[in-house]
Amino acid sequence: MLAVLNLKGQLCLFSKDGSELRRTIFILDGFVFDDSILYHTHFSNRFGNPERHFNNSVAVRGATVYILGPSFLTVSRLLPWKERIEALKMAGDWMGALDMAMKLYDGHTQGVVDLPRTVDSIRGAIMPYLVELLLSYIGYVFEYISIALSNHTGKGGAIDGLIDADRSLLTQREEQYARVGGVAVEFCVHIGRNDILFDTVFSKFVAAQSGGIFLEVLEPYILKDMLGSLPPEIMQALVEHYSGKGWLQRVEQCILHMDISSLDFNQVVRLCREHGLYGALIYLFNQGLNDFRTPLEELLSVIQNATRKDATSTCYRMLVYLKYCFQGLAFPPGHGTIPRAQLHAVRKELLQFMLEDSKMLTSEVFKGFSSSSGKCPNICYLLWMDTEATLEVVKCAFAQENFEPTSSTLDASVSKDEEDTDIESPDSQNILLQSVVDAIIHIVGLENEAIHSVVVGTAESEESELWPSVSDFGHIVEFVSFFVSYKRANASQRVLKHILKYLTSSTTSYDDKKMPPQKEVLQLFNVVPQTDWNSDYVLNLCLDAHFHQACGMIYTARNQNLAALDSYMKDTMEPYHAFIFINKKLLQLASDEALSFRSTVISRFAELVNLSRECAFVLVIDHFHDEIQQILAELHSDHCSLFLFLKTAIEVHLSGKLDFSELTARNYEIVESLYSGDLEDYLQRLSNLPKLFDRNPISMTDKLVELYLELLCQYEPRSVLKFLETFDSYRLERCLLLCLDYGVTDAAAFLQERVGDVASALELVLAGLDEKVNQFIASVENAFSRTSSKSISEIEQPDIVLNMSEARPVLDVLRSSIGLCQRNSQRLDPEESQLLWFQLVDNFSDPLKKLYGSKVVNGKGCWSVGGETTNGHPTGKGFSQKMVNSAYQRCLNTLRRVFSQFVGEIIEAMAGYIPLPAIMAKLLSDNGSQEFGDFKLVIHRMLSMYLYEKRILETAKSVIEDDSFYTLSLLKRGVCHGFAPQTFVCCVCNCSLSKEGAISAVRVFSCGHATHLHCESEQSKSSNKDFKDGCPVCLSMSDTQARNKSPILAENGLPKYPVVEHEVPYGVHHNHETDHVERSRGLHQMSRFEILNNLQKGQKSFHIETVPPLKLSPPAIYHEKIQKRVSLVGESSRHSVRSGKPQKIWHMKEPKSKKSGNWLPPKSSIFSSDKNQVQ
Repeated sequence: MLAVLNLKGQLCLFSKDGSELRRTIFILDGFVFDDSILYHTHFSNRFGNPERHFNNSVAVRGATVYILGPSFLTVSRLLPWKERIEALKMAGDWMGALDMAMKLYDGHTQGVVDLPRTVDSIRGAIMPYLVELLLSYIGYVFEYISIALSNHTGKGGAIDGLIDADRSLLTQREEQYARVGGVAVEFCVHIGRNDILFDTVFSKFVAAQSGGIFLEVLEPYILKDMLGSLPPEIMQALVEHYSGKGWLQRVEQCILHMDISSLDFNQVVRLCREHGLYGALIYLFNQGLNDFRTPLEELLSVIQNATRKDATSTCYRMLVYLKYCFQGLAFPPGHGTIPRAQLHAVRKELLQFMLEDSKMLTSEVFKGFSSSSGKCPNICYLLWMDTEATLEVVKCAFAQENFEPTSSTLDASVSKDEEDTDIESPDSQNILLQSVVDAIIHIVGLENEAIHSVVVGTAESEESELWPSVSDFGHIVEFVSFFVSYKRANASQRVLKHILKYLTSSTTSYDDKKMPPQKEVLQLFNVVPQTDWNSDYVLNLCLDAHFHQACGMIYTARNQNLAALDSYMKDTMEPYHAFIFINKKLLQLASDEALSFRSTVISRFAELVNLSRECAFVLVIDHFHDEIQQILAELHSDHCSLFLFLKTAIEVHLSGKLDFSELTARNYEIVESLYSGDLEDYLQRLSNLPKLFDRNPISMTDKLVELYLELLCQYEPRSVLKFLETFDSYRLERCLLLCLDYGVTDAAAFLQERVGDVASALELVLAGLDEKVNQFIASVENAFSRTSSKSISEIEQPDIVLNMSEARPVLDVLRSSIGLCQRNSQRLDPEESQLLWFQLVDNFSDPLKKLYGSKVVNGKGCWSVGGETTNGHPTGKGFSQKMVNSAYQRCLNTLRRVFSQFVGEIIEAMAGYIPLPAIMAKLLSDNGSQEFGDFKLVIHRMLSMYLYEKRILETAKSVIEDDSFYTLSLLKRGVCHGFAPQTFVCCVCNCSLSKEGAISAVRVFSCGHATHLHCESEQSKSSNKDFKDGCPVCLSMSDTQARNKSPILAENGLPKYPVVEHEVPYGVHHNHETDHVERSRGLHQMSRFEILNNLQKGQKSFHIETVPPLKLSPPAIYHEKIQKRVSLVGESSRHSVRSGKPQKIWHMKEPKSKKSGNWLPPKSSIFSSDKNQVQ
């Protein structure tokens, strides 16, 4: 421990690890630190200043610290553990004292000097004091409560008087006792003295007439598993107290959280039986005695001795218990699982109990079942209560996942004997299941011609009940059929007859969770030998029930293939079974039977196509490819079937695949078991469809395509356009005539567009537009006339009006027309394109003109006042003239905005193809007499579009100008400086260039070589090959270097190309030969950009003198143009151009370029953003 005294007058206590334990202020009120501790200034620091020192003011002796002050002495010491608790108790902090006592018990308190070192020794030393402390606290609080009650009632704390006087004080009293009880329980549980809790403490609560409050306080600690057991007398008192208040379910929950080994088992069982705590009773027998049968006997005895209404809850509790046991879960929920080694024994024991004869011979249920079937097993009581739930619970005992694997999968540590006893084999499970099925069959009487009817109660009694009902009998039959169909149980012929009769009856119903009755019948056919059921009788049942698959299976077993085919073809819900059957028989049959069967299939091919066009097409490709013409001739009598077949052929031709999702999505397990072999074979053949299509293709001739198109126009006219867009092998003229004959305008317009007659295509698209517009206007009018004035604003918006169903045809025509015009505007002449667009504008502008010129919306005058409107709604007294006019005007304005929006969309689309002045002239000429308020949006769109495009063009122009100026400036700098020879020797004659008597004309090349002009001309004349202008030395280099086209960056920063045919201009030293050079080279009038570009590419060579003067003017900066345009908005035009002078930054400084010809200015220095540059 470390005690530290700081300048704030605080004494801080730290542990060994540096954590602060406590901080205490010892300075008296009104004093400062200097007045509390004595100090002297005898010593001086290194600077000579006096320092305060407290060396003799603080002393430590053991666990005591002495602090000397000017007029007093402060003594601080560590209190012993008992004094610490007593100090808190004397201060009234009982909770703090109890908390410190528990910390002492746990050995967590530090700074204690008078306790042993080990925790066990500490607990033994302080235990008597802890008990005394708790009892003192209880006595103190009880005395306080007693005094408070005595002062309130004036009768020494009479409770009866208190109840009548003040109910709120009674509530406060109970809360105080409950708080004390909680503290006592938690303290005793913490220190492990439950004997004090249930003996002394409980006695004090009983003496204070608060024993019930104490018992209620115990409940949360029991549910939290802090109290695992109760003494017998406490348990008895708890049950009686909760029973008196009707809280038996809470008692049961408490028992489920107790340790059974610490309870008085017989007493708790007796209490559970007396008070009906059957959940706790099951828990006690399962966990305490490992007995799973006795709880069933207890629950069954309750059911036997009670009426059906009173025994319902007990019955369902019993069923839940059985279900948990069959599934291997402990009861009640949340208590783990049944041990694996014990699970099968528990199942067998419980099932055997359910099959045992009832011993309650006097119950009405026993009498009823015994009189009808001769015996009454225990399961009869559950069947009588709820047949469906009972059978579902029994199924849980024999669920497929409950079968354990063979002993090879078990742990190697488990011996074979243990395997035989613990894990029950499937055969033994089936034996037990067969006994259960036989018992149920015997109870119902399925072995007889007529089933048993059990009457529970006397026939004369009003409470008598008849069992089984129709639904109960159905559940029983489905239960037996389920296990028989899965080969888990056997049934006699008579039982099968009852099962089949029930499954084929019209009263049978099923949901998504159950298997369809026909599937159950088919499953029975697969597992039950044919000798066990009469095929004629069953066939009649299936025919009456329309079980076509079952009939087909029976006919197939009889080798009646045609009848079987008819049965399968009648099944429209699962049509693929017919094709599976045909595929199987075509592979099996031979000779005459095969020919007869094939002819039958061909004769019924129209019906097969209606069943499944995909499967029918595969059937043709696979088995009837040679008879395809015969099949098509057969289908001509049924146009619908022919259309479906050709549609499938077209899909295969376009995509090369078919959709067989119905075959691959098998919804029922029965399909796999019934048709697993045949279905898998069929699916295997379908998986080879690409190879099958390649081996047996169907050629789509023009005749077939036109036949399909004609049928498509009849049956699916909306799909004609999509077909024509995706299929390209057809005759345009014939297809166009078909589309026109059948009135498929969109497809006809598409074909007209393909043949180049765009005007006719547009007329077809716009055909019927007036009728569609009238219907749309009428629907808007009706919407406004039916709507109250307050709700009209909700439908005034154009977006809401355009969401009407009648607006969809108009919008389709609008968008189709715009797309047609946009696709063809590029390849038409400007005049034709303009006429096309203006025709479209006129068709949508005419309704808008009529809306301005007519006083009624649709010309029918439905806005009359008084009487009724055209739609039958009264407008007399309910609507005033003002309201009608207001609604009419709003409707008219809404329609104007909608059609203005239509015209705006057209103009916005045509703006990229028609000049804007022509569009504006069209609007002004056609609508000059109208107000342009409704065209405001259209004109605004045009102007915005124009400004947007203008801004883009200006930006592009500015960027191009900037880039061109920068490139030209670099070229000019590179070609305008002089050349100096590397040596003063002619590279042809090796004579000095300055030699006297030599011709003074000298040519200097950019590569650094120099020649006399006469030497160069002589060499060109003597050369046999074509003369190439350029340096003779560089021209004689190797071919590899001559063919190298890649540019090299020269020293001056300009692109330098290989010298062969790419020589840059040369310079002439003397100028008196200029005329000769001009005559030899020729002076051509060329643009600056062309000259510089030729210089860069090296296509020609020039004398510097022949090149015209190159002067570059810098372009205006784009940002300054924008600022200029903005300033023009608010200013006059005189400030637009003459706003500044060119700055010197754009002037190419000749002196600097002459001094260093290789210096290139960076682009950033040329294109500065200074506001004072040229605009």
